Amino acid sequence: KSYLDEKLKEQGIDTVVISGLWTDECILSTAYAALSRGYDVVVVGDAVGTATANGQKALDIVNGTCGKVLTTQQVVDYMKNEFKLGEVGAVKGTSHPDGRKDPH
Repeated sequence: KSYLDEKLKEQGIDTVVISGLWTDECILSTAYAALSRGYDVVVVGDAVGTATANGQKALDIVNGTCGKVLTTQQVVDYMKNEFKLGEVGAVKGTSHPDGRKDPH
C-alpha cells in the first residue's frame, strides 16, 4: 500500500489518468503499479514524453497490456460528455484489489 493508494481508495476512485515525462520508465512503471493495485489505467499519449527512442514502444506496451492510451481531446470529451459519478463499487466492486467485480 501507498499513501496515494489509500487516499484514492478512500475517495472511491477506480481510474487513474497518467501524464508526464519519461514514458518508457516512469509512465510505464506507474501504469503497471496502478494496475496491480486494481485501478483502470489511462495514459494520455500526447501528454507524455521521453528523451529516448522508446516512447512509442512504451505506449504500445501500455495499450496492449495494462491500460488505454488516449489523446488529451479524447479524455476531455469523455469528461465533458460521458463521465458520471456513481456509488462506490457500483461498476467494479470493492472486494478485490485487482479490480474484479463483486459477485452478484
